Amino acid sequence: MSDRSALKSGSGLSDPAPGARGSRPLFRPVVLEVNPHRVELHTLEPHLPWVVWSAQNLPQPVYRHGVLRLKYLLGRRGVYRGTWDLRARPFEQREEYRLVEDLYQSLPEYRRSRWYQQGLEVIGAGGVFTHKTEAARDVAELDALFEGYLVDLLETMAREGYRQRPGADLPEAMIGRDGTLIKTAHGTHRLASAKAAGAAGLFPLRVIGVHRRWLAALPDGGSEAAVAAALSEIEARYREEAQPVAPRRINSAIPS
Repeated sequence: MSDRSALKSGSGLSDPAPGARGSRPLFRPVVLEVNPHRVELHTLEPHLPWVVWSAQNLPQPVYRHGVLRLKYLLGRRGVYRGTWDLRARPFEQREEYRLVEDLYQSLPEYRRSRWYQQGLEVIGAGGVFTHKTEAARDVAELDALFEGYLVDLLETMAREGYRQRPGADLPEAMIGRDGTLIKTAHGTHRLASAKAAGAAGLFPLRVIGVHRRWLAALPDGGSEAAVAAALSEIEARYREEAQPVAPRRINSAIPS
């Protein structure tokens, strides 16, 4: 599920050392396996607000060939300045979590959930309800989307904990200036499902970037060994026991 060899070898930081004069630090993504109930904060990735604005307001050629390229160039080193970590908010205040938690509490009567009712409203207005690559244009397709994907995800999470699906991207996170592990893009609904269902076991988070101040505060000028030790400490801290939602018995029979 995760690249343990990358962490053990001290990967995460690449040469040159960030303290060297004239150098720019580089952080390579590392996968940490943590207790999902320990991950409490969420923030938008640096640069994401203006990327979203650009997608909505600029011509598509400019967005595709200019904005996305600039975002890649700004983020490719994985070390960020700014206040993105200070803007983090409780994960459970996010609408994604609230919808997932409400759905879980409604089982097996998933049609009573607020999420399903939203889908009915979209379809009733002549629209298409979508989630990821799934789409529903009528009630039958909406039922299939919930039963075959959303409800199944929650039930599997409650029974077995997190399971990485072949070909699926890994949930992502970043490390703030004080060493806080903060959820960002990808896998938001999966983390919400793990939390809502009281999933046991470990949850993978691909750390795609860190705050420059965190890196600068490490010993030895933020050497590769210091980064590896700091990442190991963060992983151990976020593996500690938390108080998950007590999983309740789910009647697996889907109502007709």
